[in-house]
Parts: sequence; structure tokens; C-alpha cells
Amino acid sequence: MVKLQAAKRTAPKPRTQEERSAATRERVIKATIDCIVEEGLQNTTAARIATRSGVTWGAIAHQFGDKDSVLFAVLERNAEIHSRRLEKALTGAGTTLHERVSAMIDVTWKYINEPAAFAFIELIIQNRVSSNTKMQAQQEDLSNRQMKVVWKSFFGDFGIAHTALSTVRNLMLSTLLGLSLQRLINRRRPAYSNEIEALKAVAVQMLEAGIGAASLDRET
Repeated sequence: MVKLQAAKRTAPKPRTQEERSAATRERVIKATIDCIVEEGLQNTTAARIATRSGVTWGAIAHQFGDKDSVLFAVLERNAEIHSRRLEKALTGAGTTLHERVSAMIDVTWKYINEPAAFAFIELIIQNRVSSNTKMQAQQEDLSNRQMKVVWKSFFGDFGIAHTALSTVRNLMLSTLLGLSLQRLINRRRPAYSNEIEALKAVAVQMLEAGIGAASLDRET
């Protein structure tokens, strides 16, 4: 009798509807990412997403709306992960420009070589070559909005011109993406340590040249 009462007292509290919905959403997003990485974007159909997640498509559509909304949720999730990791890195990155640049590149390089990031990249490429202008606009707005916030938190105290920040941001992301793709076709999976250090040095030089040149918030 005592054991039964103890069991009742320790029984887990039933999840709320909100918690169940959040858990379902996570399962669907993870299943979609896994499907893109393992089977390719072309094979990531509504049926495959439903099968891999164990959630009926009707339930998925009820929560997300349609397949494009599921795919955009994947983009959002990846952008959130990257932003959170950068924000965490900022707390211990130090105060010098070199320390900030080094932390940003290290976090981004690690993130960009993870499976979830491959799904993110494949979606970006697909959106660029498709005629889905809505997804293109959503993705562009998401990327620009989140990255501007993160970059301002990293470099806003240095008084660097907006044009310099934008140039270095584009150079950094393009270089890291290129190196990541190069790793995929190289069986040795090189670390590209020398290239990463060279990118850091160039980024610091370019940002230093932009200090005091113009207001950080001025759009050009």
C-alpha cells in the first residue's frame, strides 16, 4: 500500500497541449532535417516527412500549414541554433576585435559542417533556383535580420562602418561555405586550419580599416 502511494506521488505530470504541440513540432523538424540530409531534398516529400516523424500529414498540416511552412521552419530552426551559439560564444569571446572575429568564425565553421547545416544549405540553393518567391523572400529576411543583430552585438562597440561589416560578413560566410563544400568532395576531410586562420587575419584587417569610417547603423 505504501509503495503504491509512493508510486502515485512520483507519477509524471501529464503534458499540457502546448507541450505536446511543441514536442510534435520538434519531431517534424528533426525528421525533415534527417530526410533532407540522408535522402536529399527532392525525396523529402510530405509522405516521407510524415513517415519519418511518426506524425500524420493531417496533424502536420494542422500545425504548420503546408510543406513550404515545414521547410521554412527548418530554416528558422537552423538560424536560431547558429544565433544562439554565437550569442553564447560572445559571452566569453573577450573584448578585442581579433577575439570577436576568432570566436565568430570558429563557431560558424563548426556549425556549418554539421548535418543540420547541410540541410539548411540545400534549402537555400533550392530556393534560389526555384520560382518560390515567397520562400526566397522569407529566407532572405530571416537571414539578414538575424545576422545583422548578431553582428551588431559582436562589433557594435567598435564603430565600424556598415559597408565594412557587410563586406566582411559576405566574405566570411562565402569562404566558410566554400571550404565546407570542398570538404565534402575530399575524402581526407581536411580541417583547413591554415585557411581559417588566414580568413581571421583578413577579416580583422578589413574591419579595422572600417573603424570610424561611417556610422554603424547607416545603410548604404
